[in-house]
Amino acid sequence: MPYRFVLALMFVAATALAQGRGRNAPPAGPPHDPHDLSGIWLGRAAGALNNPAPSFTPAGKAAFDANKPSFGPRAVPPAFGNDPLGGANPPGIPRALISHATKIQFIPLSGKVIQLIEWNRIWREIWTDGRKFPEDPDLAWYGYSVGKWEGDQFVIDTAGLDPRAWADEEGLPKSESARVQERYHRLDRDNLELTIIVTDPKLFTKPVTGKFMFRLQPNTPTGNFIEDIFAPIDEETFNKRVRNPAGGVKETK
Repeated sequence: MPYRFVLALMFVAATALAQGRGRNAPPAGPPHDPHDLSGIWLGRAAGALNNPAPSFTPAGKAAFDANKPSFGPRAVPPAFGNDPLGGANPPGIPRALISHATKIQFIPLSGKVIQLIEWNRIWREIWTDGRKFPEDPDLAWYGYSVGKWEGDQFVIDTAGLDPRAWADEEGLPKSESARVQERYHRLDRDNLELTIIVTDPKLFTKPVTGKFMFRLQPNTPTGNFIEDIFAPIDEETFNKRVRNPAGGVKETK
């Protein structure tokens, strides 16, 4: 068989194969819209706001030293810790977003966005109608939040936070004057970056920051929310069995 004829047959076969692959290839997905935060996003249990390390005022250092966490490099045995979560108290903001491998979802409504957080079945109202903070907001576990778009970042500012909730699992304190800013930036179709900035002149000489990643979940049962509730009745049992080694529950036979 002539050499040129063999080459021609190989070219035709390769072209047909490529066309077949094109017909069988999955259709291209919709273009990425950085202003579209729909879907369910899973974050990692990152733990701490320490990039860079916090710079404390004297009052901040005293408050930090008084907190005895059961996680991270400052961890003490659970029975000797004073983590507010030990009593099944709410984690607050920003801890609810970073100290547990949790899922989040944004639901835009007229004048506000509802943020759902899987851990503890949390929901937040984030006002987007241009309103300002109340002059003297009532303190609450999740504070008072307003949001807006700045370029490709959805920015949430929160004030009026209850200082009894730690800012992270390593015992970072916050006072009633703390402001927490969340900056959500959809980097591509599957990855959402969250930058957290905590400003609290009473406790820190400069803002405390951290960056955290969330990944878009598949539209399947395993990608949906589950009931991840930290109930006091469950925490009571946990305290007896694990947190207090001397007070373990004896199983009956």
